[in-house]
Amino acid sequence: MSDLFLTHAELVDLTGFKAPHCQARWLTRNRWRFVLNRHREPKVARQHFADRMGCGDGTGATASHAHLINQAAAGEQPNFAALNRR
Repeated sequence: MSDLFLTHAELVDLTGFKAPHCQARWLTRNRWRFVLNRHREPKVARQHFADRMGCGDGTGATASHAHLINQAAAGEQPNFAALNRR
């Protein structure tokens, strides 16, 4: 499970704070998604971190699901007729 969430050291690097309550406050103010564990320490998903930092595909999907999303998107066509309505 350690690969799923950022480590404490990575959260310190991201937020600039060592204390968990300060990290949680920073994450909230900067609109990051996180959960608190039973020790009231924030946990940030590594995928969310990658998406927010521009390293992910922006969908939150794993690589194995990315091709399914692309296939579904390719099948949809926009309704260009709606642009001509007045």
